[in-house]
Amino acid sequence: MGISKIILCFFGFISVIVLASITNSLIHRRPRSAWMTFRIYLVMVALYAAVLVATTLALPIRTLPINEPQFSGDWSITPTSVRRLPHDLDENYEVDFRLANRTKVPLSAPKGLFVYMLTEDGTRYNPIKPASEPPFDAPVTSQRAITTTRIFTLPSNLNRVELVMARQGLQLGWFLIGRSEFDGRTVIVLQ
Repeated sequence: MGISKIILCFFGFISVIVLASITNSLIHRRPRSAWMTFRIYLVMVALYAAVLVATTLALPIRTLPINEPQFSGDWSITPTSVRRLPHDLDENYEVDFRLANRTKVPLSAPKGLFVYMLTEDGTRYNPIKPASEPPFDAPVTSQRAITTTRIFTLPSNLNRVELVMARQGLQLGWFLIGRSEFDGRTVIVLQ
């Protein structure tokens, strides 16, 4: 467990104690004490939120090379190859992903994992999953790997194209100070 998870767990533990104290004060008809405790708690929440936002904004975007795995526990995803196929004014980028499992039990991807490409002007391009390709959350048997492909259609003649792997929806990682897995702040530069 990383230090950021320990800090979040500690803050959650303190929150439970403080909220129990506030409830106890309200039950014993001490609203002034409950209000003072609640104000102190709000200051703690504001300080945590300020550190969280400042850290998120201060951390640079991490750049990885192709073939560098990203892990979620013992499950990993690695973009292994990119093929560029021009057609008309656009290009198809076919990206192969290797999904691997290092344990002795079957594993799947973290819930809500998705990939997209960003161009130098910040335009986002979502993939097309060929019907025959397995999804990212396909179970991977013990100590094995599977490969899946996604196709991205982008304009041709781009100077910089980045691949981003992130998770959708509400995630615990949003509340961790520092980096978390698949937080969308790690990119793989494809060109």
